[in-house]
Amino acid sequence: MHTADWHLGKLLGERSRAEEHRRLLAFLLERVASLSVDALVIAGDLFDSANPPQSAVAQYYDFLSTLFRQGGCSVVVVAGNHDSPAHLEAPRQVLRALRAHVVGVMPNPVEGGLIPLPSAEAPRLVVAAVPFLRDRDLRQGEAGQGTAAIQRELVQGIQRRYAEAAEACRPWGARGLPLLATGHLTVLGAVTSESEREIHIGGQGAVAADCFPEAFAYVALGHLHRPQRVGRREHIRYAGSPIELSFSEAGDAKELRLLDFDEGRLISQAPLPVPRFRALAQVNTTPGAIETDLRRFEPPPGELPAWVEVVVNDPPPGENVYDRVQRLVEGRDFEVIRVVGRRGTPLAGMSAPAGTEAEDLGVLLGNPSSIFARRLAAEAGLSESERAALNGAFRELLSLHDERAREGETSA
Repeated sequence: MHTADWHLGKLLGERSRAEEHRRLLAFLLERVASLSVDALVIAGDLFDSANPPQSAVAQYYDFLSTLFRQGGCSVVVVAGNHDSPAHLEAPRQVLRALRAHVVGVMPNPVEGGLIPLPSAEAPRLVVAAVPFLRDRDLRQGEAGQGTAAIQRELVQGIQRRYAEAAEACRPWGARGLPLLATGHLTVLGAVTSESEREIHIGGQGAVAADCFPEAFAYVALGHLHRPQRVGRREHIRYAGSPIELSFSEAGDAKELRLLDFDEGRLISQAPLPVPRFRALAQVNTTPGAIETDLRRFEPPPGELPAWVEVVVNDPPPGENVYDRVQRLVEGRDFEVIRVVGRRGTPLAGMSAPAGTEAEDLGVLLGNPSSIFARRLAAEAGLSESERAALNGAFRELLSLHDERAREGETSA
């Protein structure tokens, strides 16, 4: 069973997703038992942050211990860009006693990341457990490098790592064993949503589907939250997040991926739909149509009351639209947890970065790259080479900051 992007500890605004995750993990345990699943592969972003709340950590450990008591299923977990490798790997020796194998950092040598399942003595599948690859796993940065050089080195570094993993797997493949590789990265051509954080600044680490050697019978990917194949290759897939993590995923069909291997190859695969524990929904409206649109709105079905985002286009200045919406939905069988005002043009004094379309102010303020682009565009007298150098320096700093944040080293 291939899954990814659980994001335990996730908040939607100030709302906890713990109840949805509790139901998800109970569903997983039941499905693993009823389908006699031999191995569960979690392709990164187990947690939503490098320092998850203790309640989320407890959910993870409770799941692994219950799965072990059920018997018959091994687990492979690799770190994603949201996870702290050190936090994941700290209990790895203890977790191995529960048949759970954890890889937070790309092993050196790469053979350390090869996991024969269910055991080295009686292997039936070999997993090349490749976690999220950080800049330091892929290249050695040099002062003054431009974005094109950085992108080239990142992509070449990712390709090299997978080639090394395939080469290390060769003795197992020669014995007729199927090989599965994991990955937590962006593959070109895949469909994204708003809830994914950029892995490499500016998408510079995105790779083509041919990055993965043909030796792998299946490539289990994480990071993108919509389940999908990539590059028209059925054996290279994102499992997607098993619950809707943002309103941009409202209405997405969530799934787990069931895989069957025999005689060294993948013989079948199928989606296993995940129940909608709580639906997320959006209502797009205008100030004059709020009453009508909310009266007509019926939330998608789910086990828990739906959470709704209301997007009001061109709200009148000074009006408390949030309170107005809450009065209109009082007593309904859903809950509006977010009201967003969206303007068709930028607010006065906040023009969009040069070369972009007008964007919502809230998006701009939440995006350091957009802020820097706007600031750089406003700086007169810089040559193109100076702008390129400043852009390169900014991306290096932001990448370093994000990497330290993932490892819990930066302050709030």
